[in-house]
Amino acid sequence: MTTGEKILLAEDDEGMRELLAEFLQEVGYEVVTAKDGREALQAMEGEEFSLALLDLRLPDISGLEILSALKSRFPDTQVILFTGYGDLESAIQALRLGASDYLLKSDLVMAELQAVVERALERRRLTRENLDLTVHLSLAQEELVRRRAAELKQIRTIGETLAGATTWEKIFHGLLDLIWDGLPLAVMGIRFLGGDWPLENFRRRPEVAEPVFRNFQDWFNRLLLAETENPAPHQTLTAAGESPLPAMLWETGHAGEVTALVAAGREVPFTPEEIELFRIFLLQGEAALNHLRLMEEIRTLAVRDGLTGLYNYRQFWELLNLEVGKSRRYGHPLSLLFMDIDDFKNINDTMGHPQGDMVLKTLGGYLQTGVRQVDVVCRYGGEEFAALLTQTSLEMSIVLAERLRRGIAGLSFPFEGRTVRITMSIGVAELQPGMSGEDLVKAADDALYRAKRRGKNLVCGVEA
Repeated sequence: MTTGEKILLAEDDEGMRELLAEFLQEVGYEVVTAKDGREALQAMEGEEFSLALLDLRLPDISGLEILSALKSRFPDTQVILFTGYGDLESAIQALRLGASDYLLKSDLVMAELQAVVERALERRRLTRENLDLTVHLSLAQEELVRRRAAELKQIRTIGETLAGATTWEKIFHGLLDLIWDGLPLAVMGIRFLGGDWPLENFRRRPEVAEPVFRNFQDWFNRLLLAETENPAPHQTLTAAGESPLPAMLWETGHAGEVTALVAAGREVPFTPEEIELFRIFLLQGEAALNHLRLMEEIRTLAVRDGLTGLYNYRQFWELLNLEVGKSRRYGHPLSLLFMDIDDFKNINDTMGHPQGDMVLKTLGGYLQTGVRQVDVVCRYGGEEFAALLTQTSLEMSIVLAERLRRGIAGLSFPFEGRTVRITMSIGVAELQPGMSGEDLVKAADDALYRAKRRGKNLVCGVEA
């Protein structure tokens, strides 16, 4: 739900700037645009914005500098960064400086943008509401002051506990302890569902009878089943019917493929302040999950090729040096396949670059499934691929390379009513005593060059 809040949009690409501004205005926001960092800073002089959408790569002033200036003046203004694959290290720094999220330009979807904006503004509204609580405290209301101070301390504890969590398990146990210690509850259940690691825990006070506790667990599992079948974030308070206890609180949060469900109950009805605190617990937990997910995605993007999903050039060299060290230490053979698609430029020229990308993506998947799980396939660059074969001799590697070459030659790609086929030349080399990682790459590259000279669609090993 939009509220006419003001958004600062700093983007140097005119087309994208106009598109984003029009979309945000259509859903009800007031948008101030800036084509560069100077205009963004000038806009900040005149008013406070609820949220800023910043391009990391502005022509005159970086998005990080604007982020720093904005946070120094208006700490609760939410900031979302636009970035490309090449800006991942800057994106990590931006998150550490206080940015609430980032979006990749290449994957931008308007519905996702709207959801991210709404989530950031909701977080800001909750923060401001909690800060406003302290403004209206009266010295005459000593008990209220004490209670509000305790709540604010709890909120700070939430942030300190969850913001420092570096694994899903730490967030899970941190949220469990925070809620159990922060609210007077009789029973509580929490579950993280998603991926390959469901986490679940139930707690009860000593005075809660076993039949009541089992009833609560059964109710929790029915709630979880309903949420799995029809996921939607919500929070409710029940006091009758099938509820295991007279007063029940429950809420769900989502972070990518992870769904978090938390439920709690007791005999005495919850106060509005307790309900709000429970909601803050879950929102902060969801924010911590999303932050961790973003950091994991950034780490993945830093080592993976964006098109094929294989390890990229930089990660290849790190893994190569690691495997060379292992080979030296344990005396195991290590071989390298250096592969290049024959005449790939013709594919791009005749079929177009989108079809060329499809060929590269399909080939990357084929190579990954064509080697053992312990082997490492990388996209070296352009149409070049490399495969590190651990504990594999030159002779065994040539056999594998021949199998890959024949399989690739048998692949077919439909294009405009006809079938297009590709071939690949492969150079093979084995690590020898005294060789470095660079020497192994050069040997495999030389073998690849011989395969090209001899007619392509060939496997060549190192010549004696």
